Amino acid sequence: MTISFSGLVSGLDTSSWVDALVSVKQQKVTTFQNDLTGYQTKKATLNDTRSVVSSLRTSIEKLTDAKFGGTFDLFARNSAVSSNTDVFSATVTSDAKRQSYDIQVQQLATFTKAVSKESASSIADDSTELKNLGVTNGTFTAYVNGVKNVINFADGETIGSLKAKLGEFGIDLNIDEGGVLRFSAQNAENTIHIGATTDTSNFTSLVGLERQEDGSYASTNSVYKATIASLLTAEDAGFNEQITEGTFTIGDATFTIGEGTTLSSLISQINSNEKAQAYAFWDDATGKLSITSTKEGAAYINIEAGTSNFTDVMGLTNSAWDEDGNLLSTRMYTDAQTLGKNALFTINGTNMVSTSNTVTSDISRMEGVTLTLNRVNTEEDGTTTLNVTSDNSGLVDAVKNFVSAYNSCISKIDEVTAQGADFHGESSLTSLKSTLRTFANSSNTSNGGVYKLLSELGISVASADSNNISTDTSALSFDEDKFLQALEENPESVKSMLAGDNGILNMMENTVEQSLKSVNGFFDVKTSNLDSNIKKIQEKITKQNSSITTYKAQLEKKFQAMENMIAQMQQNYQSFLTQ
Repeated sequence: MTISFSGLVSGLDTSSWVDALVSVKQQKVTTFQNDLTGYQTKKATLNDTRSVVSSLRTSIEKLTDAKFGGTFDLFARNSAVSSNTDVFSATVTSDAKRQSYDIQVQQLATFTKAVSKESASSIADDSTELKNLGVTNGTFTAYVNGVKNVINFADGETIGSLKAKLGEFGIDLNIDEGGVLRFSAQNAENTIHIGATTDTSNFTSLVGLERQEDGSYASTNSVYKATIASLLTAEDAGFNEQITEGTFTIGDATFTIGEGTTLSSLISQINSNEKAQAYAFWDDATGKLSITSTKEGAAYINIEAGTSNFTDVMGLTNSAWDEDGNLLSTRMYTDAQTLGKNALFTINGTNMVSTSNTVTSDISRMEGVTLTLNRVNTEEDGTTTLNVTSDNSGLVDAVKNFVSAYNSCISKIDEVTAQGADFHGESSLTSLKSTLRTFANSSNTSNGGVYKLLSELGISVASADSNNISTDTSALSFDEDKFLQALEENPESVKSMLAGDNGILNMMENTVEQSLKSVNGFFDVKTSNLDSNIKKIQEKITKQNSSITTYKAQLEKKFQAMENMIAQMQQNYQSFLTQ
């Protein structure tokens, strides 16, 4: 850091002289900076104008993209209205014919369900822990001749330990061959009652205890050894037969049972595999596995044994293996499956059948229409119909957006080309505005349709008259009712007029596209020129600032030399006086 003390010897304010001389050159930098600000402001105005013109192009494309067909064609969109959505609903594409259909539903499609023919689990015995039956820890009450006896279930409680505790109160507990729990008094003269409102365990509700005519109690649900948490291949898993490791198939999915596979994890695998086309459920109350198809209709669930005997143990297949565990033969128990139903319905009196409640056009023969059957018709429903009509909401919105974007574009060009504005006299912009206005007002005889003017479609330019000379004759207005009427009377002519190859909007789009074209379009060319000017000005400012810095240093050096010379002269004078 350099510190200078102005005129310490001469007494002159040399710093002010330096600043004054430097400021003269600084004026040139200020001029450059003003020029730079002007170019940057023009660029910002140009970008704003480009954005407005680009928005106009986007709004036009929403309509002219009809040439690509499908979802791009706003003129071809349809709507489907069901007279009773409780019975059926529908969706349509642009391919649907606009007409009315009488639809009656006689039967909904249902799902096929396979259930183990017999219980796959062994009956619970004295060694079975209550928690494996789903019993929660807590209190359980038994009354003998009105005397209350409370048992507290804790971890490790088994049917055998419960039997022993009840025996101390004079109550016998047994499990019959069907897995039903039976409670009875050891002494026929005694009366027992099981359960109290104060019990905190779910035991009585879980097994469904009911008092019998002879005063004993029996469970409505059987109790089994196997549970959802059972390790499938374990010897004590609780199934009627030990399950082997290996594979089996449901639907088009093959599953593998390994050493650590539990019933719960296997069911999760089945339910998360789309190729299985089914979901599985283990019923603790019956000891059975159920598999329900995820596809409606009268079709069997494909279930095949593999190298594991799982589907045999579950009572869904009957198979044979050789000594090495290789599958020799397998057949599916079709009688273990309750076949789903097909949907039955009529369209205009013609009987139809569908394996699904979602009826596609290949089944219904209604091109572009997909039905969803929700319930069967009742007498109270009367006639239920589907009306396919044109959906003009998207088209109307697109025209409104175009009119708004057009007006914004014309207004913006007027603003930036006005007297004193950034682009006053810019011929490319004024030409763009003039061409757009010409298209909006002129007759188009080349589209081949009935309509020739936008005003015939409700898209018109206001006209000044003696009553209102201030009317903006550049802005478009939109009469929705007139547009919809024209669309109803001659939709093809409306489409041709707006979006046909020789349509007005197509011509507008081409004009706008030219100005937005990359590299050689007006906006890119103008931006490139402005960027070039901005860069040149910035370089001039940098160069001038560097020159000023050098000039200032030179001035300070010269004045410092002058101060040194004066100091030397004063020193010589003082030396002369003292001689």
